[in-house]
Amino acid sequence: MSSAATETLPLIIQRGAIRVGYHTVDFESAVRGLLVSSLLEHGVSPNRIDQIVGSVLDREKAGTTCAGPIALPHARISGIPKIVAGLGVNRDGIYPGGTARLILAFVSPQDAAAEHLRFLSSAAKTFRNSALLDQLLAATDAGEVIAALTSAG
Repeated sequence: MSSAATETLPLIIQRGAIRVGYHTVDFESAVRGLLVSSLLEHGVSPNRIDQIVGSVLDREKAGTTCAGPIALPHARISGIPKIVAGLGVNRDGIYPGGTARLILAFVSPQDAAAEHLRFLSSAAKTFRNSALLDQLLAATDAGEVIAALTSAG
């Protein structure tokens, strides 16, 4: 299993889905749209997708990860080989009625609590940088998103 301690936030995000101008009908659709293709690409059985998305949504019900323009829905899941993430950005909002302009949905291996917390902490710290957030929201494609994340260090 790859270690998040050696993988950077941009690298983990880059191997997942990056959606610029991302807009969905609701929060659940946003999470599902960011995770499904990445999970399938990482060998997760299609039969597990609903359960995994459900776990992320259950975790969100226990305590929201939405704070102003940023949402970080996440969960730890058994049978996941490494952290799998998807990033959506949209200056005009991700879904109607929500405040999120950037959503990073991710799942981590159940037995990787420390990696999960490091990744969550890194994402929260990175996205609190208002200049970087402005760059991400102004991005026109995934390459610009990765370049902005990489240059932010």
